[in-house]
Amino acid sequence: METGQVFVSYSRDDEDLARALRDRLHDASIDCFIDSSRIRVGDHWRSTIISALHESAAVVVVCTNRSVQSHEVTFEWSYASGLRLPVIPVIYEPSLTLPAGLDGLDRLDFVDPRGRQWDRLVSRIMEARAENSATVAHLIRLGISNVFSDRQELFRRFTVSQVLDRIATSSDLLVVGRSLEAWAREFRGIWTACETRSIHARFALVDPALPKNSWMTPSAYATLDVQPSVEKFRLMPALSAQSGGSFDLYFLPNAPLFSFTYYEDLIGPCGILEIGAGLPFEKRHSFILRATDGPSASLLESILATCESMLTERLPAFTLGSGKS
Repeated sequence: METGQVFVSYSRDDEDLARALRDRLHDASIDCFIDSSRIRVGDHWRSTIISALHESAAVVVVCTNRSVQSHEVTFEWSYASGLRLPVIPVIYEPSLTLPAGLDGLDRLDFVDPRGRQWDRLVSRIMEARAENSATVAHLIRLGISNVFSDRQELFRRFTVSQVLDRIATSSDLLVVGRSLEAWAREFRGIWTACETRSIHARFALVDPALPKNSWMTPSAYATLDVQPSVEKFRLMPALSAQSGGSFDLYFLPNAPLFSFTYYEDLIGPCGILEIGAGLPFEKRHSFILRATDGPSASLLESILATCESMLTERLPAFTLGSGKS
């Protein structure tokens, strides 16, 4: 699928409307994603939908009484809104009450088949594709699927508990950061993931025993934060021999200027990169990274390799479980 496609969100009962819309847009050289035509037998439905939304320039919602009550349609346009994609409601039934998230958007009236605003729809889509072509498409080629300019916005979408829920069984979790307070608060959840889902977790943070002036970014907040985080991690009980999981805590010789989290979910490898360790939370930039195809290493793979190199020559300060065999 190429970046710039249009995601068509619809209720299964309205498939004829969705296919007719797709065919008309195809005549205007606009590629559409419709789940019934793109999801193969054996594909994981939700992960395919999420991946398709990340690769789309806009979302067209086929609005009927059935679709506005559909949980899956609501998920699709809500997720698209979170990605800041243009969402275009197309109304196919008269006197339709739209949900709050769609009601405030500029909609197109397709109730009367003789007066459907095809030209306006195509124009809206082309505008969205033009806006994406210089930004989103380039970022996706690099492996960046989303950008956040405020730490609080990032944490609303990628809380520690949400990341733990998403991690695939028997996969890796790598967290490198100047401050791991949020992770340390969820030490019970980390232990549960390692014990019940065979997660191999590695955490790396600046050695709390180092003098403050040896840090790259001296900060009273960070200095106070590291030692309590270590103490919480040490509260985790031993992992059972049959769990197959492991937890390793590493101390770094200085504080990195970025924070990085790597894990694998149903879509594939994912990285959360936060830069600007010396800046206030609202001025930090974060990037969600996904592995990209191609012969050269993706941005995610390069950053992962950099973080891996920090730990290669280092023994963990604290460990649970036997790790990978």
